[in-house]
Amino acid sequence: MRNFIPKISYFWLTLLISLYFTFVVNFPVLLHFYQILHALPAYKIGFAISIPFVLFAALNFVFTPFTFKPVFKPFFIILLLLSGLASYSELTYHVVFDRSMIENIVETQQSEASSYLNTSVIVWFVLTAILPAVLLFLVPVKYNQSVIKRLGVRILSMLVSLAIIGAVASQYYQDYASVGRSNRTLNVEILPTNFLYSSSEYFYHKYLTKPLKFEKVGTDAKLVQKPGQKPTLMFLVIGETGRAQNQSINGYDKPTNGFTQKTSDMVFFNHVSSCGTATAVSVPCMFSDMKRVDFNNDRAHASDSFLDILQRAGVSVYWKDNDEGCKGVCDRVPNVTIPTTKDGKFCDGETCYDEALLEGIDDKIVDDGKNKVIALHLIGSHGPAYYHRYPDNFRYFMPDCERSDIQNCTHEQLVNTYDNTVRYTDYVLTQVIAKAKKYQDKYNVAMIYLSDHGESLGEDGLYLHGTPYSVAPPQQTHVPMMFWLSPQYVAAQSLSLSCLQSEAAENDYSQDNLFHTVLDAMDVKTSVIDPSLDILKSCKTAQ
Repeated sequence: MRNFIPKISYFWLTLLISLYFTFVVNFPVLLHFYQILHALPAYKIGFAISIPFVLFAALNFVFTPFTFKPVFKPFFIILLLLSGLASYSELTYHVVFDRSMIENIVETQQSEASSYLNTSVIVWFVLTAILPAVLLFLVPVKYNQSVIKRLGVRILSMLVSLAIIGAVASQYYQDYASVGRSNRTLNVEILPTNFLYSSSEYFYHKYLTKPLKFEKVGTDAKLVQKPGQKPTLMFLVIGETGRAQNQSINGYDKPTNGFTQKTSDMVFFNHVSSCGTATAVSVPCMFSDMKRVDFNNDRAHASDSFLDILQRAGVSVYWKDNDEGCKGVCDRVPNVTIPTTKDGKFCDGETCYDEALLEGIDDKIVDDGKNKVIALHLIGSHGPAYYHRYPDNFRYFMPDCERSDIQNCTHEQLVNTYDNTVRYTDYVLTQVIAKAKKYQDKYNVAMIYLSDHGESLGEDGLYLHGTPYSVAPPQQTHVPMMFWLSPQYVAAQSLSLSCLQSEAAENDYSQDNLFHTVLDAMDVKTSVIDPSLDILKSCKTAQ
């Protein structure tokens, strides 16, 4: 077949590849750029015309060093395949491939990754990645110049690329700077430099940086309980992808919290912000003593979470997972991840409904007189296959979207499907409460629920989550939190429930509060507790 394909010089082939990456692979970037210009009251025509020229020149400059014969085809074939998937993600979900997104991708389990596969992504991948890669593999490349001459051509090509960029910058630097300052994700949208740089940054920090020395936190922790007080049983439920905007307790016009709103002794928090926009950041952050503003994931993985502190103080701790793992926070306490093996009840072989978390949980609540924390990590509203997160009998809001290529559903279908996940999570929380109530004769029981981050459902063209926090919309950072505190628990802690409900409705909170609140809620005293971040402290009637 190669005999029928004309030979092409490495030089012209490099320009063709740069042209392909400019107008096909980076179509989402160009589209975003021109959408930004369209929204401006005025802009220079020359500036608008220059954008693809600058992108082409920059790509040619970056690609040229990789055009030596031994690496040319392998490098660009791999690049085409990776960029095809990345381009689809940017165009469809507006994914930004920064370091945290690479971390999310690397840590995503196979069952979750498969939920992103659908007809649309397969067609896109075949047309924009596989076919060009096959064509590149088959095309004969000419290297009919001397080594010195080829080197000179490459250097000249790179210099011309720099000259084009410089010429445009001399005329429109202020325009590029202005758009860049106002749209800070643009620099991490350009393919393939965005995911190549972010991947190298991630792997450097993960595998080449000297690990931090593990730091124990709260080494002075001790359990302090009133004489004769029953032990505490706390269910700590960590949600997934729950956004506050779609909670009827926050004024949403659909009954997504119809189950918990009928439950007495509930405390709903109206204003809670997340630490990150992805599980890999938010979960380690909310279990750490660090605040969002100074959070460092490397340090979090090399130090105790509050689960470690609880366990050190004598609290029995157990983590059960139905999501992507605990991101390191449960590594040193007893933990288990639910196997997705098909059981005909809650698991279908690929995923499990969150009710599966309560199966067998009674075995972990032995009557030994110890305070206990049972942490349950929900799969909650994990997308894009939202319809997999609730059973058929919870298809309450209709019509829903029974597909993972959610951009091909109507907005009504998409929101209905997401709302069904919220309603199902709400139901699961009432089942957790019912489980806790079974142990009221032996324990003072309580439940805390907090979601890790929110979700975009097409607002401003954004889908899913993971947008850099500095530019993330509130749909991804405003999360639901609720407490259920039994009357016995309230009495034992000398709490005013009405005070707590009032403050929850009016005050602003964040995931920074969880560390300090849970330690106090479990009667653990340590110098690392910040009283100003303890939600319960101001509503205790007797200190």
